[in-house]
Amino acid sequence: MPDPRYRIYVQSRKAIDQFYHQEAARRELPDSVLWLAITICEHETPCTPTELYTDCAISKQTGHSALMQLEKRGLIQLVPDPADRRSKRVEWTEQGRAFAQSQLHPLLAAEEAAFESLAAGEQELLITLTQKLYSALKTKAGNTGPGKGIL
Repeated sequence: MPDPRYRIYVQSRKAIDQFYHQEAARRELPDSVLWLAITICEHETPCTPTELYTDCAISKQTGHSALMQLEKRGLIQLVPDPADRRSKRVEWTEQGRAFAQSQLHPLLAAEEAAFESLAAGEQELLITLTQKLYSALKTKAGNTGPGKGIL
């Protein structure tokens, strides 16, 4: 039988996952689209789809589908990269900037405020333990290759 602390950890992780699922639903977005939109917010300048997929830790297929949904809603546009005309960059439209400001920035601010509500030592401990857990999970699952831009 698993350690009761493990069950509490799993319940806590699922509660956080459920929180973000509900936030996506409130915005009438699939979870992957919310995560990609948040990742776009985290970039200060337009970036390539591949950079977004890597930073968001999603597959190219899932990322492309999410981008197409954001584009269909008129929230983003794919524009030629001035440095390489064969490549595209993702940027918000005016409607997308308004959406990000009203729907995503408050969520990101709440997330940051929740983190800031922890004492500095707790923040450091959370970071250290999250990285340690991620590394152990990869090792125990036999996935010893580098992550795709994560931790």
